Amino acid sequence: MQQHGAEGEKSLAGSFFWNTLGGILNAGQSVLVLAVLTRVLGLAAAGIYSIAFATGNLFLYLGEYGVRNVQVSDLSERYSFRDYLAQRYLTVGLMLVLSALFAGVSYLRGSYCAEKALTVFAMCLLKAVDCLEEVFEGRLHQRGRLDLAGKVMTVRLLFSIGGMLLAALLTGSLLAATLAAVVLALLSASGMILLYRGEVALAPGKSSRKNVLALMRVCFPVCAANFLQFYLINAPKYAIDAAMDETAQARYNFIAMPVFVIQLLGMFLYQPILGRMSAEAESRDRRPLLRDIGKIVAGILLVSAVCLAGAALLGIPVLSLLYATDLSDLRGELLWILVGGIFLALDGFFCAVLTILRRQNVIPVIYLLGTAGSFLLTGRMVVSAGMLGAVLAFVFVMILVFLLLAWQLVFALRKGRE
Repeated sequence: MQQHGAEGEKSLAGSFFWNTLGGILNAGQSVLVLAVLTRVLGLAAAGIYSIAFATGNLFLYLGEYGVRNVQVSDLSERYSFRDYLAQRYLTVGLMLVLSALFAGVSYLRGSYCAEKALTVFAMCLLKAVDCLEEVFEGRLHQRGRLDLAGKVMTVRLLFSIGGMLLAALLTGSLLAATLAAVVLALLSASGMILLYRGEVALAPGKSSRKNVLALMRVCFPVCAANFLQFYLINAPKYAIDAAMDETAQARYNFIAMPVFVIQLLGMFLYQPILGRMSAEAESRDRRPLLRDIGKIVAGILLVSAVCLAGAALLGIPVLSLLYATDLSDLRGELLWILVGGIFLALDGFFCAVLTILRRQNVIPVIYLLGTAGSFLLTGRMVVSAGMLGAVLAFVFVMILVFLLLAWQLVFALRKGRE
């Protein structure tokens, strides 16, 4: 659907506003909720929220299954919206079954008390609502209404975050707060989808089983890469969850927050020029592509150096104030985890370049090797060195993934030159 003149400009401005607002809410919700929960419910509750949020987001990648880019770019509607919707019901159902098994097994093994297991599963329910809404957002985006997609996301986040914080204040229970967020997210998302049902344009008929299975096959590499990458980022949290207490979990999450600032700033550097780099990748002359790769790597390193300097001077005081917790004993751990964040940002950029060079199928294999390395290192290092062990394990694994991605990138560039 094309838009022209004032209508197109209005839609473009609306897309920017609502997606920026929704993106800020989505990126900042963990920081905001943790800051409030620490003050209202204490460090232990903040620790439980941290592992629940990480687990919910891990299963979110299974529920979304990496379909969004395929759906948005499917302008000829090779797959109908009913196909995308049926595929999403399938992956969300699988997500909920596996998350219930995870919470149940953790309770039966004695790793989690009943309330913690229920809170983790409730967070997975909240992320399931996100997954179901996201396929409707993808439909609106596909039909040229990214402004409405951003509005749907923003309204749902406002209600779920606001409802969680208010319920925490009123009940003093993290489980009750999470369940309140689930209900409010479901109601607000349903209301917004009904409001824009005309733009969604759900055609009559049934989904095609063949098309649903094709989507499962086509999107599996992206799903696997996203799932494994997110697991690797959060592997130290699971090792801390197994070997340390909820207070340690909360404190680790407090110092881990700045890592995602480096990752986000790195994405801001390279996402705007991915289109140009895609065109450069089609040329036999690799010099423009190599120049852009060099510029982005240099930019990420420069931004990272500024972040490291800022963290060395102000990081601990600012984080201690934000989370109302004395973190002065974790200054070294903060700087080390930011070093891991530098390699995380470079890993994301190298994945984007490999995708441009049509080598994306190697990415899940690399993250699988990284996962194997994490299994060997992280648990042992947390047991032997506590918080420092968790941080150093994260750094080592990010470096391992970086080296493997760099090796594949050099191979892909050389192959393209032949």
